[in-house]
Amino acid sequence: MSKGDQALIEAIPQALTETQRICSSVNVASTRAGINMDAILKMGQIIKQAAELTADDDGLAAAKLVVFANIPQDVPFMAGAYLGIGEADAVVSVGVSGPGVVKAALEKALAEDENMDLSRAADVIKQTAARLTRAGELVGREVAQLLNLPFGIVDLSLAPTPNRNDSVGEIFEAIGLPAFGAPGSTAFLSMLNDAVKKGGAFASSHVGGLSGAFIPVCEDLTIAESAANGTLSLEKLEAMTAVCSVGLDMVAIPGDTSAEMISAIIADEMAIGVINKKTTAARLIPAPGKKAGDIVRFGGLLGEGPVMSVNMGSHENRFVRLGGRIPAPIQSLVN
Repeated sequence: MSKGDQALIEAIPQALTETQRICSSVNVASTRAGINMDAILKMGQIIKQAAELTADDDGLAAAKLVVFANIPQDVPFMAGAYLGIGEADAVVSVGVSGPGVVKAALEKALAEDENMDLSRAADVIKQTAARLTRAGELVGREVAQLLNLPFGIVDLSLAPTPNRNDSVGEIFEAIGLPAFGAPGSTAFLSMLNDAVKKGGAFASSHVGGLSGAFIPVCEDLTIAESAANGTLSLEKLEAMTAVCSVGLDMVAIPGDTSAEMISAIIADEMAIGVINKKTTAARLIPAPGKKAGDIVRFGGLLGEGPVMSVNMGSHENRFVRLGGRIPAPIQSLVN
């Protein structure tokens, strides 16, 4: 990292602590450049500092900080919103959500056709996503015209809120899974994510950002319940991030988790994105004074949820201290 980059990153904890509406995104890896382990080690320390500075709010500042691999330049969703150098200085982009709408559409289709299979279910999701995307683009274009600004993209991401009937986890239950995180969840998430992207691409020529399914633990009431009752572990969540649109999102972990261990968790998530040529992210909150099973409460759209346990291993994790750069994966031998 350059001295300028390091100074900017070191300013993040104070900026997130002393403001209400400021969030931060840091890209530390890409498929073309590899994984910057020096930056990841630094981000583990920064996340720890941010959480400790807001200990009275369960580490709230860390909930406003996202570490990315392969971040797109046009993400409108907070906290990972990002306007890259390839974008206009001012642009109207729209983030469209609607997990409750997808759930209702699936339930209606299942009620009307008791023999509905997964191919038909994927089609229902795709058509619903297309209608949501089209509505979002019409609104966005109208706003852009009123503001005399260019219209950017529609990001169709199933981003939940901590309310009933607005949960991605409830879509899993609607399709017949016993709970979010139960066996079969990764397979269905891959189908859900793909169907959402197909529907968005059909409805608009300007779909961008992440456009898929988000699985933020504390922001989704049903996912938080699965984490609380043990159906969803951190390891299963990591596996599911290989097929979703973001990654380890809004995950509260014990406050005594070391900065090095946080960095190691981030490194695992970045590797998923780099190898699979997709965006992944980590929004981890080491909740000060909290242990696995305790509840953190952030309020508003950030919601609440359980502190998830972290497998610390029996020895100190020195891997991330080695630093350097994990080389970019080979891209020519893809046969």
